[in-house]
Amino acid sequence: MALEMNNIGIMPHSGKAQALELALDLVDWLDSKGKKARFLPDDAVVVGCPEKGMAREEFICDLDLVVSLGGDGAMLRAANLAFEAASPVVGINLGKKGFLTALQFENMYPGLEDIFTGRYLLQERMILECTVEGDRSGEKHYALNEVVVGKRELQWMVRLEVGINDRYFHYYSGDGVIFATPTGSTAYSLSAGGPILDPAVDCILLTPICSHSLMDRSVLISSESEVRVVVEREKAMPSLSFDGREETSLPDGGRIIIKKASRRLKMIKSADYSFYNLLRDKFDFPEAGK
Repeated sequence: MALEMNNIGIMPHSGKAQALELALDLVDWLDSKGKKARFLPDDAVVVGCPEKGMAREEFICDLDLVVSLGGDGAMLRAANLAFEAASPVVGINLGKKGFLTALQFENMYPGLEDIFTGRYLLQERMILECTVEGDRSGEKHYALNEVVVGKRELQWMVRLEVGINDRYFHYYSGDGVIFATPTGSTAYSLSAGGPILDPAVDCILLTPICSHSLMDRSVLISSESEVRVVVEREKAMPSLSFDGREETSLPDGGRIIIKKASRRLKMIKSADYSFYNLLRDKFDFPEAGK
């Protein structure tokens, strides 16, 4: 049964002219279907329809669907907001790899027609929740792909003590550690030598970055576990990022707590979606028998 989708949030890649043009066309198309399009204020201005802009709090209110126009980076931005709104998100790929997106831009309108009539696959993807002890704001940060505890200076190592479920696990020296979801296993973690995981697998993937240790292999941690990271501050200034967004500083003595979020992201895929077909296509695996 099709979900009722009337209020559509559009989030284009503001640095891509094609995304802005498509966003403006999409407004007219949605209007012809009796749907109401909305943008965040800055996006509405660059697209050319400032009257459609809404403050973040208003944007996420009664939001039925978020449409991302761009590549995986734009999709991560849209997913963060869709998760906050508890609404599904669909990505239109204008980039290269497009692991997270569901539709190519040339099939955008037929694909959206399918979604509005209920012909799609709704997946629920695991999200990581991260808090920093000692941060007076008590803010929670969320990531679809990964939380990265790293460093700002190229020439120094960062030293991290990692504990799992209140027990010491390992001490890492190097460029940092990636804590990825299965969805994020094909992103930064893969570049650092980590394995590819089916998004249906429930776990936290720990992958060290340029580790100065023989223990430089990835570790799969139960999604029911809580991970604690303590940064040893010496020469390197530590950094903490969420899906590539560096959003918070690390107070002295602060511990980073990473765990599975209590909710999941609703991600729309085409009805014939297969993760393994996606892998074959994106990595140019040979066809059968070749």
